[in-house]
Amino acid sequence: MKVVHVYDGHERVFPGEGSSPYIVYNIAKYTVAKGHDVTILERRWKGLDYREEIEGIKFERINLHFCSSISRKEPPQELITSPIGLLRFILDRTEFALKALSYLKKNNFDIILVHLPFAAVILVTLSRKLRKKMIYGEMIGEVKKRLRLGPPKDIPLPFRIFSPDLYLMKRVRKVVMQNDGVLSELVSSGKVESEKVIAISLGVETNVFHPGIDAGDIKERYGLNEKTVVLFASTIIPRKGVEYLVKAANIVVNQKGYKDVLFLVKGNVPEKKYLKVIYTLIEEYKLGENVKMMLEYIPNEELKKLYVASDIYVLPSLEEPCPTSLLEPLACGKPSVGTDVGGIAPLIRDGWNGFLVEPADEKQLAQKIKYLLDHPEKWKEMGRNSRKLAEEEFDWSKIADKYFEVYQAVMK
Repeated sequence: MKVVHVYDGHERVFPGEGSSPYIVYNIAKYTVAKGHDVTILERRWKGLDYREEIEGIKFERINLHFCSSISRKEPPQELITSPIGLLRFILDRTEFALKALSYLKKNNFDIILVHLPFAAVILVTLSRKLRKKMIYGEMIGEVKKRLRLGPPKDIPLPFRIFSPDLYLMKRVRKVVMQNDGVLSELVSSGKVESEKVIAISLGVETNVFHPGIDAGDIKERYGLNEKTVVLFASTIIPRKGVEYLVKAANIVVNQKGYKDVLFLVKGNVPEKKYLKVIYTLIEEYKLGENVKMMLEYIPNEELKKLYVASDIYVLPSLEEPCPTSLLEPLACGKPSVGTDVGGIAPLIRDGWNGFLVEPADEKQLAQKIKYLLDHPEKWKEMGRNSRKLAEEEFDWSKIADKYFEVYQAVMK
C-alpha cells in the first residue's frame, strides 16, 4: 500500500516541532513499521534536501516563496492578524496546493491523507479524481467554531460564511476525528454522513515516554528537588485555560498555604497578548516564587524528563480535540487533572488515573490538586493506572492499526 501525507502547516514534520507534525510523523512511522510505503509531502525547509528518507519514511519537499522556510518562525495565528500577513498566508497555501496537485497527479498513491484544510480545499476543488483516495485527518483547534457546532452567536463570522473543514469533509472519502464527542455532534447535526466519519484517538510512544527515565539532571537544573511540581506543558493560548491554572495556584498557595508547591507552565506562545494576561495574574497574586514560566524551546529528550520530574499534570483546556500533551505524561505515569471537555475525558478516568473538573472553574481545579497533594499514595496509584491506560489503549502501534482499517475501507 502506498500512502502519502500532505502537510502544509508551518512546522517541519519531525519530532520536537510541535504536536501536529509529531502526530503526522508517528502515523507515518508506524505505518512504515507494518510494511507499507509512506511519503510525507511538505514544504522545503531551509538547509534540508528536496528528498530524504528518515526511519523508512520518504520525504518530498516543495519549494515555496511567500512565507519563511524556517520551521515555526511564522505561526498562522500571528501571520493572519495583518492584511499583508493574510495575503502572504493565502498565496503560500495556494502555491503549496498547486505544486502538491502536480506531484500527486504524477505519482500514484493508494491513499492521500490530508491533515489541514487550507491547501486540501484547493486540492479537492481542482481534482475530483483525487477525492476518492483522500482522507481528512482532522487536527484543528477551536473545532466547534470551525464546524459550526453550537449557538450561531458563538461562531466567528468568517466560519459562518465559509467553513473550509466542512467543505473538505463533504468531498473526501473518509474523515478521521480525534474524539467521539465532536463526531456525534457533527453527525447528529446532519453536516456529515455517519458512514463517512470515524473517531480515532491520537497515540503515544510508550517506549519513549515511560516512568523509568532518569530525570535527575532536569530536577537539578530547574531546582525541582525540594518541590512538589504541578506541570502544564502545551501551547499557551486562551483555549488552553492557563489563566485558570494560575488562579487555582493562587488558591492552593496563598489561600490554602501550600508554599512548597511549584506550578511549572511550559509552552510556546503564539499569542503575545495572552502571555501578558498570565504575567499580570502572576504579579497580582504574588506568585513569582510558585509559578515558573518556561517559554524556551525544549527538545523531546528533555520534555520527557520534565514529565517524569513532575508529580501532577494539569490540562485546564476550555476545548481540546485529543491532546498529545496529556498522553505523554500519562505514559510517564503521572496522575492528571483535566477539564471534562472534548478529547480529555477519554484519557482521564475520573477517580482512577486522575480527576475531571468543569472548564473555567479554578475552585474545582484547586480542590482536586489539593486532594492529590494531601494524598501522595493515591497520586502514585493513579500514576500507575495512567501508565497502564497508555500501554493498553493508546500506544501508537495500536492507533496505526486503526488507521490501516480506514485505508482498507477507502481502497475497496
